[in-house]
Amino acid sequence: MIMEMHGLYCKARCHGQGGFTMLELMVTIAIIAILSIIAVPDIINWLPNYRLKAAARDVISNFQKARMEALKRNTDVVISFTTGAYAPGGQVGSYRIFVDNNPGNGTFDAGERVLAQVTMPKNVSLYTTNFTGDTVGYNSRALPWNNRWGSVEIRNNKSRYYKASLSSAGHVRLQMSSDGATWN
Repeated sequence: MIMEMHGLYCKARCHGQGGFTMLELMVTIAIIAILSIIAVPDIINWLPNYRLKAAARDVISNFQKARMEALKRNTDVVISFTTGAYAPGGQVGSYRIFVDNNPGNGTFDAGERVLAQVTMPKNVSLYTTNFTGDTVGYNSRALPWNNRWGSVEIRNNKSRYYKASLSSAGHVRLQMSSDGATWN
């Protein structure tokens, strides 16, 4: 009897009658639907925090880029921030990194080379800096340009904050907060 069943199974598989049954297909679709229902809210909550953290890391990376370019070019490299009031659902703020051919003026003049132009991603706002004139950078010795040090803060629509702080020695530190007042 086992041999007969094996023979029937082989005939069905060998002649193109194999495949998934409708029941197997429906169970698979139901499992995928249930997993999607569970996962989508987590992804929706996770995405704004991911964008904020990525933007914060980009700020740190661009500070380091400015420092290395100042050393390499033996000149001032300036980061000029444009801040704005936090706007839920929007993207507010940007910054530009440029080689300051007119050392000491800290403004972007015609003909100066732009090394990076960054706009904040969706739901991330660059809302405050405490640099004089929202401008900072590095001199040819990789020290803070014009002795300016301080911090820049960004946030998202989920009440998460990041602060990148530039020390007097030219090092940048990243801190996080859930209220914008207590940093760790």
